[in-house]
Amino acid sequence: MIAVEVFIVLSLYIYILFRQPELRLAGSVVAFTLIGGLVYYMVTVPPEPQAEMNRIAIDEIILENPELELGPRTATLTGRVINNSPEFTLTGINLDVTIYDCPAGDTPLDACFIIGEDDGYARPSVPPGQLRAFTATLLFNNMPEVSGVQRWEYKVTGTRALDTTNR
Repeated sequence: MIAVEVFIVLSLYIYILFRQPELRLAGSVVAFTLIGGLVYYMVTVPPEPQAEMNRIAIDEIILENPELELGPRTATLTGRVINNSPEFTLTGINLDVTIYDCPAGDTPLDACFIIGEDDGYARPSVPPGQLRAFTATLLFNNMPEVSGVQRWEYKVTGTRALDTTNR
């Protein structure tokens, strides 16, 4: 929506400069000043998405009751997440999920065959000290049929968070 507003304002600004020749010099000075300020801002301020990454340490979140449901084309990892960060709202979780084909249910995972691997991203909104449900959709390409016992594991590889203390 802001892009539409900027486009309308710029269109009006250019129209006025064409219709009022006596304002062209002053309008050009104002335009260059605004463009210079915008360039300075873009160069000096770090992008917010980069600042959001890993504000919350991986050990500050807890995943409860994770369940993996395999469908015909996708898999869904669901569960609950607790945000133990005292100041940041959790807005994203990067996950690596691995599916194994094991000879028996008690076989160590390093003795099993890996038949599927994917990384997923869940987008919960969990304020500090609270619990919410999460869902991540995964795609396991070319996964063969399981000949033994199917097992799986997940690993949290990153987080994304917003600083809500300044709002």
